[in-house]
Amino acid sequence: MRHFAKSILSLVVLALLAGPAAAQRQGERGERGDRADRGGPGGADRGPALAMLLTNKSVQEELKLSNEQVRKVEAAVSEIRQKHRQEFEGLRSGNASERAERFSALRRKMDEETREALRGDLQPEQVRRLRQIRLQARGADALASPRLQEALDLTADQKSKIHEINEDAHEDAREIFRDAGDDRAAAIRKLQTLHKETMDRACAVLTDKQKAQYKELAGEPFEIKWEGRRGGDNR
Repeated sequence: MRHFAKSILSLVVLALLAGPAAAQRQGERGERGDRADRGGPGGADRGPALAMLLTNKSVQEELKLSNEQVRKVEAAVSEIRQKHRQEFEGLRSGNASERAERFSALRRKMDEETREALRGDLQPEQVRRLRQIRLQARGADALASPRLQEALDLTADQKSKIHEINEDAHEDAREIFRDAGDDRAAAIRKLQTLHKETMDRACAVLTDKQKAQYKELAGEPFEIKWEGRRGGDNR
């Protein structure tokens, strides 16, 4: 469990560090990229890797995946993880910024492979709920996404304030990671608290209409339980 918690913490911090660059690249991809990503599970949103969500027991239960769907998901994820094992090992080298950049690129590639591997295996309502869960998991970083900013019709001032809020949160996350030591579980709890507080600050920037629009996009609130994978495999 300790190794699993350490891995989750590392991935969360790398995702936070990669957030601003990922959002910028998403905007550069343009509408053509958005359309292409809408066809499979999870869409184009930057956030926790699809594999992390789809193999999480609490998410599987929320999506009401059948035993057969779970089998297909875990087989596909296992194959893709094995395929990119050496690339994950390579994330240990370089400075934090370089690691975050490589992690972001690898995550996008693996997300696309996961979508392709599972295309047609999830029901439309399951895909829709998965997108909602992933949007919630992204927290305030989602509000830095050009696509979501356009959907909510954010002003330049709102975008600037949300950017500052996210920058503060990224620095706080780095400090939590640096101070974590061996108590990874405590660090994860701190990151979860930071996630909520940052989202509350970002939402305070929105108008009532924008908050209602976001709520509709995000669906019913859902808290992911990071308790390891099925079968007690916490490696």
